[in-house]
Amino acid sequence: MVNIRCEDYGFDCDYSLDGDVDSVVYGYQSHMTDEHGIDYSSETLCKTVMKKLPKQVHTNI
Repeated sequence: MVNIRCEDYGFDCDYSLDGDVDSVVYGYQSHMTDEHGIDYSSETLCKTVMKKLPKQVHTNI
C-alpha cells in the first residue's frame, strides 16, 4: 500500500490517495490532468510512487 498527496509535491491541494501502486498511479494521473492541467506519463508517476515504497517491497513487485 502506498499514499500520494499533492501537497508533498508543492501543490496547494488537499488531494490524497491510498492504495496499490497501479490504482494510485492511475488516480493521481487523472487528478493531475483534471485538476492541475498537468499531463504526467504513467511511467513518470510510477517512478514517483515507487520511491515512496520501502526498499524491500521493490523486489517483490
